[in-house]
Amino acid sequence: MSDARNAIFAKIRKAEAGRTACDPAEAKARLQTPTPQPVPAIAQPSPDTLTEAFIAKAMELGCTTADCPNLGAVPNAVKAYLAEQEQSPDVTVPESCELSNLDWAGSGITASRDLSREALDGRTGITRALAGVAETGAVAVAASDTYPVSLGLLPDRHIIVLTTDELVGGYEDVWQQARAARDNQGMARSLIFVGGPSRTADIEATLVMGAHGPRAVHIILVGA
Repeated sequence: MSDARNAIFAKIRKAEAGRTACDPAEAKARLQTPTPQPVPAIAQPSPDTLTEAFIAKAMELGCTTADCPNLGAVPNAVKAYLAEQEQSPDVTVPESCELSNLDWAGSGITASRDLSREALDGRTGITRALAGVAETGAVAVAASDTYPVSLGLLPDRHIIVLTTDELVGGYEDVWQQARAARDNQGMARSLIFVGGPSRTADIEATLVMGAHGPRAVHIILVGA
């Protein structure tokens, strides 16, 4: 073993010798009440400008947005978007979600619950979200029965239903909402930030949409 390697291991042993075992209760307390960190001004918009700031940033990411007065009006908002995009009124919604109980047929929309790869190919997926981040315009979604990850990745179009009270200033606020929304099984297996449509320019610097996910992301903001 080289002298340099021996010196590195010696420093590690010396550092470890002075450490004491962490108390589990103390560690849990630190996780539940983390020490506040500096937050940039862009992540602290006033309540009056929070919605406007989020929409502006989301559009910069390539998303489209639409206002909706209440959750019951979401099917009509979806129908209007699909008609504008000249797409068929066929969507996929998760089974365990308030979206599945909406009157899709009354708006002339066929809503499927089939989450197989073949069924989602080329379709429009509709999901709820955990939070919208005004700092960047990204939308946070937590993997669960109400948000099957495949429904946000495999369809050509991803429609995200978000309420105005789910908007936050910065990423720090998202973790607080994730902890508040957790169920008896603890935190979600994964937390995903949707930062607009999938795109890549790896090949010959030519922009290609939908290479690794939806080619279009539309955000319906309920209560705006």
